[in-house]
Amino acid sequence: MKFIRIRMKIFLAMIAATAVPLGITSTIIFYQVSRSIDDDQAFAKIRVEQDIKDRIEGFFEDLNETAYQIYSNSDLIETIALDKEFQTESRTYDTVKDIEQFFFDVYYQSRVKDIMGMYLLRNNGELLGNFFPTLHPSYEQAYYDDLLARVRNNGYRPLMLIHYKSEYGEPAIQFLYPVRYRGAPSGLLVIDLKEKTFRQQIERYNAFYRGEVALLSSGGVALYDTDPAKVGQALPPASPADHRTVQIKTTLDKSGWTLLYRYQIDPEQILYRNLAAAMIGVAALLAIFLSLGLSFNITKPIVHLHRNMGRIQIGDYDARVDVKTQDEIGFLGNQFNRMAEQIQRLVEHDLKLRLMNQETQIKALQAQISPHFLFNTLQMMAGIAEFNRVPDLKMICQSLSNMYRYNMDIDREWVRLRDEIMHIRNYLAIINKRYAGAIRFRLHTEPGASDWRIPKLILQPIVENAVEHGLIPGSRKRKLLRMSVRADRANGMLTIHILDNGAGIEDAASLALDSGLEPHATAVQRAQQDEQASIGLANVHARIRLICGPSCGLRLTSRRGVGTCVTFTLPLKEADE
Repeated sequence: MKFIRIRMKIFLAMIAATAVPLGITSTIIFYQVSRSIDDDQAFAKIRVEQDIKDRIEGFFEDLNETAYQIYSNSDLIETIALDKEFQTESRTYDTVKDIEQFFFDVYYQSRVKDIMGMYLLRNNGELLGNFFPTLHPSYEQAYYDDLLARVRNNGYRPLMLIHYKSEYGEPAIQFLYPVRYRGAPSGLLVIDLKEKTFRQQIERYNAFYRGEVALLSSGGVALYDTDPAKVGQALPPASPADHRTVQIKTTLDKSGWTLLYRYQIDPEQILYRNLAAAMIGVAALLAIFLSLGLSFNITKPIVHLHRNMGRIQIGDYDARVDVKTQDEIGFLGNQFNRMAEQIQRLVEHDLKLRLMNQETQIKALQAQISPHFLFNTLQMMAGIAEFNRVPDLKMICQSLSNMYRYNMDIDREWVRLRDEIMHIRNYLAIINKRYAGAIRFRLHTEPGASDWRIPKLILQPIVENAVEHGLIPGSRKRKLLRMSVRADRANGMLTIHILDNGAGIEDAASLALDSGLEPHATAVQRAQQDEQASIGLANVHARIRLICGPSCGLRLTSRRGVGTCVTFTLPLKEADE
């Protein structure tokens, strides 16, 4: 009973600590998000019924006032209606001048901007005059007759049309204003404007998520839409099941059109609202599962096990867990103890194996011929060759002795670049005696590069690998080995390229060899690398990374029958560093 009471206490405490605050917080979030959505709808309604509506009707009113200026010249109205401009020559001149003056006044003084063209028609379709600031389109008589028919069908009331394909090469708004004489229709004034002016005035208030402004005719056809592809189509009504779309409609007083504004509720608001609702629903269930899963009897042995794992991680292999229960936690403790004992045995075994290997290596080194004795013997052989006038043997002995002397200098880890290059030249001198001068060596360095410092004994193994596995097996008569040295002082890096025109490596083998240089290379990749290269690129690569850091090392590229390039990336160390 005591165990049950403790579990119940923990259960009730977790309910009070998690479900209640979580439920209250979720309720507040749900209320705030819902209120924000309602506020957005109210604000959007004000925007549509006041701002956008006023902008559209104001734009229409400006066009009416602009076109109404034609009535300021009664003689021009009488000429349009009574066809008097052809009675006398002087009268024709005055009429043309009055029309041009009217167009200039409208273009330069009207509140309507971005006018692309204006033209004045008689009621019989005759063109009386036109004005185009830039582009002068060419219209057929049928076009003028169509405009007069549109106004006639509209009851000779002003009409605004939107054309997304116009003669101006861009969307245009066309305002048709009937001209009357003593109440009877006598002509038609047409004003063409850039559609973007109208669009900018309306779309500046379209600030909601996926908002869409549309002007609908009495038949429900879209005369204007934020998406030009919907113009000329009947927009379908919003689906009642679509609760994310908000639709606001209002009627324009002056034109009789319907202003429709649609937008979608921000997905983030919907997400937060749904998340809050879901949190309210699962708060109690979540608290129950957390309460049943957490208790003192479970967490205490887990923490103890975690601490002992940390001791194992830092190298204390004597760490053990005191197991007091026979449940799953006790089973984990026993498994941990067995694992720790096995790790301890393996570490001790590995340490003993390393000591044995080191002892074996020391004994092997002690059994080898003394390098000093070998160096002195080569010097003696060079002297005998000189005495017996055998210059080739003398040169080989001197080159080999120089190589041994360079190798015996184990106190220096960084050497001058010139010393490494001289070590390569000594090696190539012996090889060219072996193959009768078959390999040519070319060196390209920057001025002063000879004194730069690089790790010792990293170039000759690569050169030897290129000779033995690339140049000698290659079929080229002219065997060439190139080496270039370049410094990137901005980044403090030194790049050395060693290229040969030898046999090269197959693409798959080159990829495996190059991947074997990476730190994460598998044992199979490294085995393939050892089969491809007798010297072992990975050893040089690992040594460079050990001395210079993980950003340095080797990179290999090769092509079968073309050659191989090995790139060294090293830190730039000047002579005085």
